[in-house]
Amino acid sequence: MKALTMPIENDGRRIGRYVVVQDIDGRTHALSVTAVAAICSDDNEGSVLLLPAGRLVRVDAPLEQAAAWFNGKGQR
Repeated sequence: MKALTMPIENDGRRIGRYVVVQDIDGRTHALSVTAVAAICSDDNEGSVLLLPAGRLVRVDAPLEQAAAWFNGKGQR
């Protein structure tokens, strides 16, 4: 079964049950939708994704946009 890639604004896109994002350092992360414990805004109009074991991923997207990647908003 082939997974569909669905673009979602800016830096995040859904691929099956994963959201693929690029952090502010240019690294690419494929995150399970259920792996993100919290999303916080940062001081630079970006967001911080809190992952298990306290790992942080900083993305250059506002909190509302980052949250939309994980709840499926914007998919068509």
